[in-house]
Amino acid sequence: MKRFLVVTTLAVAMPLIAFGQAANKKSSSNAEEEIMKIEDQWVQSRATKDPTMAKDLLTDDYLGANVSGQAQTKQQVIDGVTAGTVFAGKAVMTDRKVRIYGDTAVSTGVVTGVVGADKVRYIRVYVKRNNKWRQVASQGTRVTEGGQ
Repeated sequence: MKRFLVVTTLAVAMPLIAFGQAANKKSSSNAEEEIMKIEDQWVQSRATKDPTMAKDLLTDDYLGANVSGQAQTKQQVIDGVTAGTVFAGKAVMTDRKVRIYGDTAVSTGVVTGVVGADKVRYIRVYVKRNNKWRQVASQGTRVTEGGQ
């Protein structure tokens, strides 16, 4: 009788666990796509000197570091976008990856077209607040010749 109860419990629980994992993977995939779209809009807005995205995307307590290693606040990023001191022409992103950890996302990749550096490897951290992804931190590192 015990064996029957254990087997029955496992038979019912296993599909539920598998379904939960599949649903979590799907929502993670959707979140990755959402972050990629945000990243595209973010780079586009910076290349066109439009600070609207920065004002909306960055949290008030945003922490950043530019390719020169200087710390940046939200307002400093907004000022840089408006002044056009971020991108020289059209930026191109490659080697992009997004990892989702619940309500936190980490995005990495390489962007070309940055003022003061041909290539920059970046890492950006997002947190989902009020059902909206917001950038809380980022850092850009200049890629030197021979670096990937």
